[in-house]
Amino acid sequence: MIDMKIGQYHLTSDKYEVKVNRMSLDSQGHPVTSYDDKSGINRLVEAPLAHCKNVEDALHWLRGYLIRTGSERITTVYQLARENQRIERQFDTYIKERVPEGL
Repeated sequence: MIDMKIGQYHLTSDKYEVKVNRMSLDSQGHPVTSYDDKSGINRLVEAPLAHCKNVEDALHWLRGYLIRTGSERITTVYQLARENQRIERQFDTYIKERVPEGL
């Protein structure tokens, strides 16, 4: 099962799919939670963005979404490639910071 956060995005999985959600963040950049009376636990306040068949597709979808919704106006193939590489580096950095050395 997957339950990982990349920036303001939250990827979760079950045996059928990987879901991509956008978390609401407070003014300090921390995820906002809401108490669920029914289950008695705090849940993240999220908006669903995508349902993907595997992690690779979820990360690919998220990269495309970040490019489409980013603040930078992309007008050339060079800019598109540069933005794609920047997002890939963000993903790589996130993974390297959380995976033990040697794996």
